[in-house]
Amino acid sequence: MEDNRIQLSVLDIENKYVVDPEETTYGNKSLVTWGLDNQLPVLYHNCYNKSATLKAIIDGTINYILGDDIVLDDSAAYWREKVNRTGLTIRQLISKIAFNLNVYGGFAIQVIYNKLGQVVEQFPLDFGRCRINEDGTKVYYAKKWTKYQTKSQEFDRFDPEHINPENPTQIFYYKNDTANSIYPLPPFAGAIYDVLTEIECAKYSLNTVARGFSPKYLLNFPENNNLTDEQKEGIEQAIKTKFCGSENETNFMLYWKNDDGNGVEVSKIESDETPERYIAIKDNARTNIFVSMRCTPLLMGLTTGISTGFATQEFADSFKLFQKTVIEPQQDVIIESLEKITGAKNGIHIMPFAINFNEE
Repeated sequence: MEDNRIQLSVLDIENKYVVDPEETTYGNKSLVTWGLDNQLPVLYHNCYNKSATLKAIIDGTINYILGDDIVLDDSAAYWREKVNRTGLTIRQLISKIAFNLNVYGGFAIQVIYNKLGQVVEQFPLDFGRCRINEDGTKVYYAKKWTKYQTKSQEFDRFDPEHINPENPTQIFYYKNDTANSIYPLPPFAGAIYDVLTEIECAKYSLNTVARGFSPKYLLNFPENNNLTDEQKEGIEQAIKTKFCGSENETNFMLYWKNDDGNGVEVSKIESDETPERYIAIKDNARTNIFVSMRCTPLLMGLTTGISTGFATQEFADSFKLFQKTVIEPQQDVIIESLEKITGAKNGIHIMPFAINFNEE
């Protein structure tokens, strides 16, 4: 007797997101891993790259941090033209610092001294490629980290009172104090699963469109022994070409029946409204991301729901709060850090981002 049972396979869902912030030490350097697999900053950076909402918030926050202008007094005049041999400007340096601060929760700057012990160059580092030892005295840099073994460059942490003449370079290393751990947490840490949810929902949307949405019809074809497998495949491909794709909502499942019937049966498949549920989940995740970053969509030029136009007063009130609670604290951290490095006390000023709605 012929076995007509449909064979189903079980798909294992890969645990592709390792969010565990656990830190461990290894090697004789007492180097601390960042995350259980030492790859947690890679996840943070991918969140920024792949979440449209998070990227918009971080990019907008950086613009607010940079303000309208950066002014250097005479005590910081040395840095007016550039901060290193590559021609990087002070504004570009602050932009890179702000990026790392919002993606990783910290930043690192390579400081170069001259023979007199004066700071002559500053190079912003990718904070995600930096590691530190248990007592915080050494900083290690590598282009790529693995869980157990990686060749890295070792530097002394910034301390102008103890400069090594043989290696006149140190790393200024800053992390926010939001976590009682060696490494920091990014500002969006409270919504990390919401960021990942938005990413997965976007993938679902793409796959749904690419596959012509969910199957809407079941086509039962009578089995015909005169048809080869290649001919059956050709029939299926012809139907797909004619009726399916991103420009046509029709999609189907095709099944070859093992009976003596001669007609083709077409059955409609009821929708389970999965796309609508994904949209609701994505909207909820988006809201949580904004909450974690302590801003509103309006501040990033976005609106929610039915909009009757740009709400000037609402924007002004939101901007004032965002400027006071998020932007100014980050600006203070950046300026204080640069003043420690350069010794230019009260020499660096960021002119606040100002909006005049009366301008034509």
